[in-house]
Amino acid sequence: MAFTGFSAAGVDLLQLNRLQNSKEFYEEHKNEIKKLAITPFYELIEQMTPVMQQIDAQFVTVPSRMVSRVRRDTRYTKDKTLYRANLWLFFRRARRQHESVPCYYFELHPEYWAWGCWGAWGTGEMQALRDMILHEDRLFLDAFEAVERCPEVTLAGELYKRPKYPDAKPEYQSWLNRKEIGVDFRESEDFAPVLDGSFVGPMLETMKKLAPFYRFLLAGKERAAAVREVRL
Repeated sequence: MAFTGFSAAGVDLLQLNRLQNSKEFYEEHKNEIKKLAITPFYELIEQMTPVMQQIDAQFVTVPSRMVSRVRRDTRYTKDKTLYRANLWLFFRRARRQHESVPCYYFELHPEYWAWGCWGAWGTGEMQALRDMILHEDRLFLDAFEAVERCPEVTLAGELYKRPKYPDAKPEYQSWLNRKEIGVDFRESEDFAPVLDGSFVGPMLETMKKLAPFYRFLLAGKERAAAVREVRL
C-alpha cells in the first residue's frame, strides 16, 4: 500500500503500551500495533527507497531489517521498561553485529518527529574526519557546503568541553569538536506533516542535498579502517 501518513492512534497506542509495560497487554494488542504503528513505517520505506538508492545503491532495503523493534533490549540498561513509545528506521549499508555505519534515519516519537544523517561512532572515525577537515579535503568541503545549503537541519553531536584545534578556522570549530557527528531536523510542535504524509517530499529533497555529507561520513569510516589495518 502507498504511504499516506502516520496514524495518531498508532502513536497513542505505542505510548499506552509503554505505560502499561505488560507482556500481556502487548500480546493482546500486537496485531493492532503492527497495523497502526509498524506497517506505516514499511510503507514509508517503500516510498523512500527509489530516492535513497540514488544516494547509495548499497543501502539495505528490507523493512524488517530497517525498523526498530517495539520490544526494548533491557539487558545492558538500568531502564527496564519493556517497550518503547517511539519507532525509527535506518537507511544504511549491511553491517556486522554491533557495527556502526553511517546512516540516514527517520524517527517518530510522541513528543517530536525527526530525521537526519549520522556517523563517526566507530574507533578512529571522528579523528579521520578531523584530519579531512584540517586538510580541507574535497570530500569535507563538499559536505560543509551541503550542510550550509540546508538550513532546515542542524549540525549535531556531543561536544568536547575544550576545543581540540583552537587555531583551526572558526567556521570549522563546530565540526572539529564533536565526539560523533550528524545533522538533524526535529519538530515538536507541528505533527500535521507526519499525519498526512506531506513531510516525505521535502525530507527526501534535503536528504539528496546531504549526500556529500553522507559520503564524507563513509570516507571517515573507510579511512579509519585502513589506519587500523596498518597498525595490525
